Amino acid sequence: MSLDLPDLEWVSLLKTQRAKGKSVSEIARECDMARPSVSMLINGTYPANSLDLATRKHGARVLRLYRDQMMCPHLQRGISAEDCRAFASAPMSTSDPDRLDQWIACKNCPLNPLKQAEEN
Repeated sequence: MSLDLPDLEWVSLLKTQRAKGKSVSEIARECDMARPSVSMLINGTYPANSLDLATRKHGARVLRLYRDQMMCPHLQRGISAEDCRAFASAPMSTSDPDRLDQWIACKNCPLNPLKQAEEN
C-alpha cells in the first residue's frame, strides 16, 4: 500500500540508487540508515508523520553522499556549498520578502558556513 508521500529530493536519490541496481541493504549501509526505513522510503510506505524527522536526520547525509550537496533547512532541498555560502553572506533584503526570509533563516542556521568559520 503506497501512501502517496511527497517526493522529496533525498528520497528520489535513494530511489535512483535502487534503480541503478544497488540492493536496499547496500544503500542502507552507505547512508547509515536502517534497512527497513530505506525500503519503506523507496516503496512510498514510510509513515508520513515521521517523514519530517527522517528528513532532518538523514536528508543531509543522503544529499552529501549522492549529490555532493547540503540540505538547506529553509528551502527543504539540496543546494551546493557555494550557494549556501552566497545565501549566508548576502546582505539583508528590504524589498524582497522571500530573500528576507532566506536571510533570517541563514542567520539562525546551524549549517551556516560563516558561523562555522567564526567558531574555528
